[in-house]
Amino acid sequence: MIGKTRQTIIGTIFLTGLMPLQVQAAPYSDETTSLGPQTTQLSSDPKIQQLLKDEEQNIAAEFPYRINLFTQGQIDKNSAGIRIAETANQLQANNSGLLFYYEVVNDAMRVPHWHSNATEIGTVLSGKMRVTIWEGSGNTKTYTVEKNGTWIIPIAKLHSLENVGSEKMKFLVVYDSPIAADRDFLTAWASLPDAVLARAVGLKESDIAGIKNTTVNKLSAFDPAASSIKADTYSVLSNSFITTKPIYQSDLGSITRIDPTVNPHMKAMAIQRTIMKPKVLRIPHWYTSGDVLLFVLKGEAFFTMMDNDGKVYHSVIHPGDLISIPVGNFHSFLNIGNDDLEVYEGFNHVDLINEITLMNGVQHFDVGTIEGATGLSKDLVKKINKDKVESYMMKF
Repeated sequence: MIGKTRQTIIGTIFLTGLMPLQVQAAPYSDETTSLGPQTTQLSSDPKIQQLLKDEEQNIAAEFPYRINLFTQGQIDKNSAGIRIAETANQLQANNSGLLFYYEVVNDAMRVPHWHSNATEIGTVLSGKMRVTIWEGSGNTKTYTVEKNGTWIIPIAKLHSLENVGSEKMKFLVVYDSPIAADRDFLTAWASLPDAVLARAVGLKESDIAGIKNTTVNKLSAFDPAASSIKADTYSVLSNSFITTKPIYQSDLGSITRIDPTVNPHMKAMAIQRTIMKPKVLRIPHWYTSGDVLLFVLKGEAFFTMMDNDGKVYHSVIHPGDLISIPVGNFHSFLNIGNDDLEVYEGFNHVDLINEITLMNGVQHFDVGTIEGATGLSKDLVKKINKDKVESYMMKF
């Protein structure tokens, strides 16, 4: 199980009691990805150290809703880059989506393809992307997406993702189906009998013979000099976390969500970025619509979740960790590192994305009801009700 090695380290440090907790992060190498540091120093704050010590046994337990994508994902690599994918059955209760991580070198691309049963949403982590999409009618749409930008590809639409920047391009892609159903030109062409394919594309059988013998690669090089398509800098299918107004922002961090309220073309999915300063707690909450895939890009966090069976999980999560959060599951996370925590959440349902917390839940029920349910005195319940509307985050 992911994390057992880390938990051995955690246990050893707790037993010595001589130093702040330091966790060995997932082993990164050229065989996987260049993202992230090799070690992360956790906060020496006494409250955080005490929390981790108190939760040592729970942290060491299995957490079936989590994998580390970089160490447990399916890795496809060639000279054009790397794709690290998960399968839905790797995560408990993940029946609704997938998340993939890509790195693509200069003048390389995610080859033209479509997803026969999934909508795609993604964000560029570094570099510059050119998206080309054709929906089966009208003109081809071509536009660029830079760092912190997002894009949406409707189901079954033909598209490619090209690195047109001066550096390696890194990006995340989220799908709203447990089977992404990748279909690219090469596999589609190679699936046909030679005679049928030759007739369909107007070539001789000898012209297309090489297709049958070519290794299938989802990443490939392209010739930038051969492109005659001018890319737009704007598209209705694209947004940016930089220019989108956050749903929450303070000196503790920010939460920015791109959904139908921001872009009406986001009809099936939404994506959210959360950045939290050290020793900041994301208020315990649950979402009222749709399942969520949460991916840790940077930082370390203490994560807690209660599943549909009422089982509670407490875990330390790391860069590359991917967590399945079914709709209605109560969860929270605390930045226990010395650096900012940066996580991305992909939603597979976009109608009325609301969250309920302990405080706003109390504030929307009668004082007597909450008194009877919690055992709190009327005065304490009234105190909660008098407080201002709570934040999404608070200092731990």
